[in-house]
Amino acid sequence: MLRVATLNVCGLPPLLSRLPPLDRRAAAFGRVVEDSDVDVFNVQEVWGRRALGALRRALPSFPHVAFVPTSGGGPSGGLVTFSRTPTGRPAFHSFRGTAPRTSTALFRARRALNARRQGILSVPLDGAHVVNTHLTSNRDGDWTTESRYYQFHCDQLDRLHSVIQGASVVTGDFNIAADSPLYPRLVGDWHDPFAESDPITYHPEFLPAGARGHRIDYVLTRGDATAAEVLFAERLPSVGWASDHLGLAATVLPG
Repeated sequence: MLRVATLNVCGLPPLLSRLPPLDRRAAAFGRVVEDSDVDVFNVQEVWGRRALGALRRALPSFPHVAFVPTSGGGPSGGLVTFSRTPTGRPAFHSFRGTAPRTSTALFRARRALNARRQGILSVPLDGAHVVNTHLTSNRDGDWTTESRYYQFHCDQLDRLHSVIQGASVVTGDFNIAADSPLYPRLVGDWHDPFAESDPITYHPEFLPAGARGHRIDYVLTRGDATAAEVLFAERLPSVGWASDHLGLAATVLPG
């Protein structure tokens, strides 16, 4: 059995994120993870070495830190896997080459550039293979088949599923609503332990006025999973919300 958690830590500057700096928040949510039975903690939006250092300090009982460095030393795709047990050599697969097929040339170019920075982190562990991912954000909040993000996300999901064939568990910020037409394509033949409860994983107060929250973060497993729970649904002392996202955790059973 393997207890896996995921959280988009919102690594944006405070003025953009409307949250305290990541180093303050990491110290607070790190204590929660440290005191838990989580074996592997997948995080997204770790932009740069400073953010990585803050998380390392906050998670001393997770000495095995898997990521693929950029030329500047930060994690590729902002993706990092923290593990209490040794990991094998990680691999990063970018979403480079995926882009919207509709809308203005400027929109398509900006999203294509953003896709080059995001991707999939694959990390082998003893007896398991963990994948951590972050797909492009749908800033329109429209996941219908007519959305200008629809085919873009289809292409990214195809890239993801081509990488994760041998994985045991896939987690991350998919930026795709669970009640959208993309959901069956997202899940494929994987097991979704949160399918029934379908919790909102992005705090509504960070959305534009009148917008509705969705589940956009996932834990997908090959075998069954138990003890699926939402993390950081309550404010933390001295810092408030851990992130603009909520976290998810589940115990992955051999399958």
